[in-house]
Amino acid sequence: MKETIEQLKQLLGDEFSVLVSAFEQDNRKHIDSIEQLIDNDEAEQVSRQVHSIKGASSNLGALELASVCQQLEAQAKAGDLSNAKELLSQIKVEFEKAIKVLQSV
Repeated sequence: MKETIEQLKQLLGDEFSVLVSAFEQDNRKHIDSIEQLIDNDEAEQVSRQVHSIKGASSNLGALELASVCQQLEAQAKAGDLSNAKELLSQIKVEFEKAIKVLQSV
């Protein structure tokens, strides 16, 4: 992850901090939304929201976060939210780890 971040930071310069801030704000909203969608059993919408986090995470090199998002996305696409809350908990943990790394570079 750090290698990808270093490359982005070199490429973007001062704009990197804007990217990190947008990543954090946008995905916190997605995570809050996903929680509500799971409670309302809206699998298709869960899939869409998680897909957004997965893409942004992949672009920033947060592959662990992207991997957990992939799992939830696949299950939600199949209409299975049986362990969605557990996966969302993992997403939250990996998201916080990613933010910490992004802000420390």
